[in-house]
Amino acid sequence: MNRLRKYVEWMSRGRRTNRIAYVLKEWDLPPPGPGAEWQPDAKFSPADELLCNPDLKTVFKEALEKGVAVYRASEPDPNR
Repeated sequence: MNRLRKYVEWMSRGRRTNRIAYVLKEWDLPPPGPGAEWQPDAKFSPADELLCNPDLKTVFKEALEKGVAVYRASEPDPNR
């Protein structure tokens, strides 16, 4: 069964790039930026994310239709 997963792009020294990818399959991830890598978010819950940010509904819809959606967060989440 496929489920939506969240990956956060990190630079090699631990700095976040604010790019977030929502994917159904890991191999659908886009290439990371230079010097960065994608890290899975083990605490990701689609329902919780939508409660915090209802605007993600369109991003989730795109990810479900196309297999991947990349979102640029306006600022890093201090809880993650």
